[in-house]
Amino acid sequence: MRGPGVATAWSELVARFGPLKPLGQGVEARVFADNGRVFKVYKPKERELAFKEAKNLARAGLGAWVLGVEELEAGHGVLILRRFPGEPFTPERFDDRALASLGAFLLRLHRLPEAGALELGAVRERLLRFKDALAEIPGAPEVADRLAPRLALLKGVRPAFCHTDLWAGNVLIAADGQTFIVDWARAKGEDPARDLAILKTGSLDLLGPEAALDALRPIVRRYPEPQALWARLGFWIPLTYLHDLYWFLTKAPEGLEEAVRTKLPLAEALSWAFPPL
Repeated sequence: MRGPGVATAWSELVARFGPLKPLGQGVEARVFADNGRVFKVYKPKERELAFKEAKNLARAGLGAWVLGVEELEAGHGVLILRRFPGEPFTPERFDDRALASLGAFLLRLHRLPEAGALELGAVRERLLRFKDALAEIPGAPEVADRLAPRLALLKGVRPAFCHTDLWAGNVLIAADGQTFIVDWARAKGEDPARDLAILKTGSLDLLGPEAALDALRPIVRRYPEPQALWARLGFWIPLTYLHDLYWFLTKAPEGLEEAVRTKLPLAEALSWAFPPL
């Protein structure tokens, strides 16, 4: 919480909800908690995201976790949730129970249809943008070239409701293996394969690249037309690695060298040949 009205907003938060402790800070919001509740506080210019996130949680079948949405006098939007008794994804927390819980939830989520069609032009533009921006990184443009023919795999794909940011910090795991996904402000209609690709690159890869694919397989096998979904992952997973490199190049260049070292070899290998389901 920065900028005008921060002190007023904090005073109002404490006055209305009691003592709170910080849990973390994202690009758009800061997160606080007490013993049973989580308060996600959006900046005034992003306050509508609090209402949008509540709506998306309900769409995802998680509306029972929403306790309310408030707007502070200082203009901040506040999403109030029941607190899930879990911690972010780590290899130590992720076991067969968590895999089953996460897979079942994502299957239910991706059964929710969205209107419209997948915008292949926008995906093609993204691929070309990454190729151009990463032109000075040996190997990266070649990955983009090898992925271009796989765009045809996306033709006719109907979008489903997707989270679109399944990195480890957004995947919570409880001691009993139950999982819960947080941060729904950017959820939208998308190819479910893209959601699963982000899950692989942002969470499951912490298990190791091969173990990540081994964890992804049983999730995919539960879907209708699993072979087609798996084939599209052969496009989306390498593309997501290129997206990560692009993000570091444009947002956090100090981390680009490490990202190239760890992510580019995976993108190269999977762009040459994607393993079978």
